[in-house]
This record gives sequence, structure tokens and C-alpha cells, in this order.
Amino acid sequence: MRKIYLVVAGILLTCATTFGQNNFIKNSRVTGNFQFDGQYYIPNEAIGADTVKEKVRANAFANINYTYEGFSAGFRYEFYKYPLIDFEKINYVGHGIPYYYASYNHQYFSITLGSFYEQFGNGLIYRSYENRNLGYDNATKGVRVIGKPYKGITLTGIWGTQRNLFEDQGQIRGGDLDLSFTEMFDKIGNSMFRAGVGASFISKYERDNSTEYHLPENVAAYAVRLNFGVQDFNLNAEWAGKVNDPSTQNSMIYKNGHALLINASYAMKGLGIYLTALRTDNMDFRTKRTAVSNNNLINFIPTLTREHTYALPSMYPYASQPLGQIGFQAQVNYQIPKKTKIGGKYGTDISINYSRIHGIKQHLVAEAIEAGNDMSGTDGYTSPFFGFGELYFQDFNIEISRKFTKSWKLALSYVFLTYNQSVIEGHTGEPEVQSHTVIADLTYKINNKHALRLELQHMYAKKEANEGSNANKGSWAYGQLEYSIAPHWFISVLDRWNYGNPDPKKRIHYYAVSGSFVYKTTKVSLTFGKQYEGILCVGGVCRTVPASYGLGMNIVTSF
Repeated sequence: MRKIYLVVAGILLTCATTFGQNNFIKNSRVTGNFQFDGQYYIPNEAIGADTVKEKVRANAFANINYTYEGFSAGFRYEFYKYPLIDFEKINYVGHGIPYYYASYNHQYFSITLGSFYEQFGNGLIYRSYENRNLGYDNATKGVRVIGKPYKGITLTGIWGTQRNLFEDQGQIRGGDLDLSFTEMFDKIGNSMFRAGVGASFISKYERDNSTEYHLPENVAAYAVRLNFGVQDFNLNAEWAGKVNDPSTQNSMIYKNGHALLINASYAMKGLGIYLTALRTDNMDFRTKRTAVSNNNLINFIPTLTREHTYALPSMYPYASQPLGQIGFQAQVNYQIPKKTKIGGKYGTDISINYSRIHGIKQHLVAEAIEAGNDMSGTDGYTSPFFGFGELYFQDFNIEISRKFTKSWKLALSYVFLTYNQSVIEGHTGEPEVQSHTVIADLTYKINNKHALRLELQHMYAKKEANEGSNANKGSWAYGQLEYSIAPHWFISVLDRWNYGNPDPKKRIHYYAVSGSFVYKTTKVSLTFGKQYEGILCVGGVCRTVPASYGLGMNIVTSF
């Protein structure tokens, strides 16, 4: 396999060198990017930052892509031999060329050999993608064919294995059909209406090596979707199903899985309304039955909650629960018009968001009750479609942003969260967290190049949130001051203080000083300070970030 990597890398580098130095091929192009994240670790007992044997650790990767007319090829080299400790914790350790591809694109079709990222519909049954911050990459490696025989019709077929860390595992195959009536029929395309439908199918194969259960080796999932719009209104709905798929995650039950996602929106000048509803039931779908955490995921269950950009409310992010959840999210964006008494000279933006997610009600089947509430080997449970179980998560937030002059801008926010630690983090017996956070974000633009930003946050959380194993939380105060000199320099100083911890030894200041320099397409950043232990989530996919202390460097460049 290493020889294959070297051959692929050699060919692509040769092409890059040849075509980069000779201009006789007018449409030839080589692009790429490089990223390095390193840290020097200093032990700190107070925050739980343990001694790291290799005091200096780093993540690094580089992408090289070559395109010529309809042909493209590329690869990514990753060096995670001695990765950052949070990546080591999820076993993202190794190096090599796990991602490489060659593709040809035509007006009516495209073919990709090697690694690729793809998504069917909303991803309820299939989504391959990467997120570097999470250390997540489930790229499919095999073949993908996309056909466009007629305007508005797109056919996609995939077959391959799935990347998990630095290995390729499992076997998946499937197809997707997308029909856009808006493109197919001129009468619809020229009217106020928009319409389309789609259907997807995915099957995984895994050998049955169990002596205790009779396990299905081919497991299928399917989905249908509808897109509809008229003027300023849009509706998107997708229903997905999965046949029985006993696994470690679902306690080895034979129940079929289902999911329903509905998105609706209405937008006009100055006003936007967004509604989302989601129900999942036994929709954890993986290439390996024994996989846990974020490993071997085939599908993607989106979160209904807002992803907070401010530090304190983002301490309690929601992680999607594919085995069972039901909830909704609603958001209203409104701009008070400019040059009015209330709106002011530049107008005032108001955003109100509310989300609420519950578990689903479950009634054990007779066989499970007879076995002492042991669901394994049975259909597990039944669940009424509109049956709401215990509260998992609740988030109400409001943000008001106003520009007073050309130099001054202020944003004020309030966030109320209810967070079920037992379910979301798996800490059985942990109390429910309720927190109130207020945020002030003030920006002063000194001139066209210089700007100063002050960010103040305060979170009040009930003391019982500190009584379990997650005792580094509770009430917090946060302050950050940023100074930027466009387009090159950025300096920041911040402090996150856990002043509300009942244990005086844990009332810690998590300070950090950082700076960055940008030149053309290259950015170099340095950070020194403390990182608290917590949960990092992106789109409902989460991982634990351990406490750390030290000096970090980040280099990002592209060409």
C-alpha cells in the first residue's frame, strides 16, 4: 500500500512540476493548501493538564490538486504521527496518503475513482465529509458516477469502502435520483413556483461472525424527499428508513429505523422566519456493528440547535441522538428599518431563536419485558410517533445588533440553556444544567485599518451543575479584547474564569494571549494559555477536548 501511495504522489507531483513550469497548456492548473497545528505542552495540575511525554506535538496535512479541462486529480498527505493530545485521545494517529482521486467531468456525466465526499439529500442515510477541527473524515474510497441525461435530472451511483481514522473499512453501495421540475419544465421555471423530488438508497455489507445472534449481512437504508417553493416560501422534507440493524449502539435490537426532517422558511425584505422539525428512531447507521463514538458513521443526523459562536454558551452544545429524539427549532430575523426612531441611522437587527429536543417515548416489547427488560435479540420497543420523552436540550436566545455610527457597533445577547448531561455526555446520574448567559460585543473602528473589539460574557449556572464529575463548570465570567490592523495583524487577550465553582481550588482563570499575521494567502498564529476540558461540537457531531496548557502555533497557506 505504501508503494501505491508513493507512485500516486510521484505521478501527481511530476504533473504539477511539468505543467507548472510550462505554459504551453493554457488551461492547466495546480492548486493546493497546507496546514500545521502544533503545541508545546506544559503540565498544569490545577486544570487537569497532564504531563505529555512528547512535549511538542503537531498535526499537519497538505492537499495538491491538478486540473486540466475536464480532468482533475489530487491527493492529501497527512502527518499525525505525534498528533495533538485531543486527536490522540480519539486514536487519530498515523501518517500517509489516505485521500487521493482522479476525476473526469463532462456536460452529461462525471466519473471519480479513488476518494470522494458525497451526500444524498440531507444526509439522513448517507453523507461522507470531513471536519478537521473534530478529527472527523469518513471519505468514501471507490468509484462514483454522476449522470445528467437531461436538464433537471441527476443520477448518482457510489460503491466503495469507508475511511475510519487511517484505515478503510466496510463496504457501501447505493444511488440517488434528483429531479428538479423547475429546470425540467420551462412553465414552472418561469413561474413563481419551484418544485423537485428525490430518492436515495444505500446498502452496507458486513460479515456475520456472531455465535449468539443471527445478524443481517446486507443492511439497506432508503429515503425520499420533496422540495417545494412559491415566491418567498420554501419547504423541504425528507423521510428515511433503515431495515433491522443490530449493533452495539442500539443494544443489539432488530427494530427498523426511521427519520423525518422538515425545513420551512419564509423570507422577505427585513424579515426571515425559519422552522425545522426532526424525529429519529433507531437511525444509528455504521459500517461496523461494534463501532462507537464517531467511528464508521455512514449517515448524518443534523442538529436542530443553534451553533453558538460565543465561548460561554458554546460550552453546552447539543449532540444529535440518532437512536431517538424529537424536537424543533424556530428562528425569526427582523431588521428595524434604517433612518427611523427605533432603528436608528443604520437600522437594528434582531434575531430570536428557540429550540427544544426530547427523547422519544419507548414501550418495551413483551419479549424484552420477559427477559428482565433486556432488549437484545428482540424488536426492542415500540414508540408512538408524537410521543415526547424526557427533555434533552432547550435553548432560547435573542441577539440585538446595532451600528450607531461609522465607528461604533454593539451587539447584545441573552441565552437560556437547559442541558441534560446524562444523555448528551453519557455521564449517568449527572444533574441537569440550567444556565443564563448575557453577552456584550462592542466594536470601535478607529480608522480604515485599525479596529478594537471588546467582548464581555457572564454565565450563571445553578450550583448543582458542579456536583458531579464534570466539576469544572458552573458560573463563569469571560472577557476578551481584540486589536486588528488590516489586512495583516491581529492581537487578542482573553480570560475565562470559573468563579462560581464551589471548590475554591477550581476557581481557575483560563487565560490566553494570541496573535496572527496574514500575508496574501498565508496566515501564521501563535497562542499561549490554558484550554479547559469540554465538549466540541460541529453540526451535532461532538468530541471531548482535554485540558491543556502551553504555546500553540497554527500555519495555514494556499496556492
